[in-house]
Amino acid sequence: MKKSMGKFFQILAVFSLLFLAACSGSAIDSSSNDDSKESEGDSKDPVKMGFILSLTGNFASMGTPVKEGIELYFEENPEIDGRKVELFFEDDAGDPQAALRKYEQLTLNQGVNIVGGGTVGSIALALRDKVDTDKKVPLINVVGSTDVMSWEKKSDYVWRTSFSAWQYASISGKFTAEGVGKNAVIIASDYVAGHEIVTDFIPSFEEGGGKVSEIVWAPLGTSDFSSYLTQIDNSKPEAVFMFIPGADGSRFVKQYQEFGLQDKYTLVEGGSLLNAPFNLKAVGNAVVGGKMITNYFPELENEVNEKFVKAYQAKFNKIPDNYVVNGYDTGKLISQVVKEAGSLDGEKLVSVLKKGLTIDSPRGPIEMDPVTHTLIQNMYVIEGKETNGEISFELIKTYENIKMPEENVGYKKY
Repeated sequence: MKKSMGKFFQILAVFSLLFLAACSGSAIDSSSNDDSKESEGDSKDPVKMGFILSLTGNFASMGTPVKEGIELYFEENPEIDGRKVELFFEDDAGDPQAALRKYEQLTLNQGVNIVGGGTVGSIALALRDKVDTDKKVPLINVVGSTDVMSWEKKSDYVWRTSFSAWQYASISGKFTAEGVGKNAVIIASDYVAGHEIVTDFIPSFEEGGGKVSEIVWAPLGTSDFSSYLTQIDNSKPEAVFMFIPGADGSRFVKQYQEFGLQDKYTLVEGGSLLNAPFNLKAVGNAVVGGKMITNYFPELENEVNEKFVKAYQAKFNKIPDNYVVNGYDTGKLISQVVKEAGSLDGEKLVSVLKKGLTIDSPRGPIEMDPVTHTLIQNMYVIEGKETNGEISFELIKTYENIKMPEENVGYKKY
């Protein structure tokens, strides 16, 4: 009798656990059911999105605002075409191998329908290769700017909501030659994105009559730039073009001022650093006089941006930068794609992306280019100003509808 009662309670416990799991929405694999519902075309299963971002380490200053932009968009838009939205965030700490492990967790354990990530180019490329091999879920590249993702490494399953190195650097070179001076020194972080930016900057700068007198490579994690600043000062350029993202960049800008170079050589920045809230907090008026090429700045005058800035300030109590907008527009893009596809099937989502989409963004008019898988967008040149102790940025030039070349331009690599 005791043995029968024990067995009865064991069976009862199993059924109880299954019932509780179903009520709480626990991660029970229901992929087979999902497939059948999708095939019937009447599913309203939640849209599961997994974002792999650099939320700690040197690149956290880029990954964290992307996360905030995504959160803001889906707080304003908690459903897509009647489907609830489920967001999963994972931290890759700036490590491509960690990003791949997080990808496996999100796709296998959480069953996400779409993946976002690629805070830096090396991570974007690692995720790109995995997604292209699997061909199950689309990847939205939120920051990684490496050009080859629009050319040799283009994949039907990979699309970019940020910008390419070519878009930033070619406009930086063009503007520097047109508006600053013909003699420049370049200082860039010594990693994939740094080399790409330099490769794309020099041809457009030289086309405008410019000449680069020196290229200085700074290792990632550099804290003391004094030897590099001495090199720059010895060259006596008209312009200093810098690409040093993250906390390294803040240290450089501050030391550039401390070495007395701020008033001697015009700083042109091509990594969306100068007006970033974390940078302003770290360096203050060291950004004054500096010129920055960007795809967004919060003072942009359009109705969508005004509403966006107010909402972001209300939620996070700070000013948004372009990484926030990358995240916000990633949410918009995914929402639009799912609506038009009427499905969560990877192939159907990709087929919508391949048609090309226009998005009403805080950064102005943007269009997903079905050829290069990169947004066609404006590039803005802004300059740091100080008035009554307040730092602001003023628009000084707009380059409209900058579109990636459809094929590799074959520049000499640096």
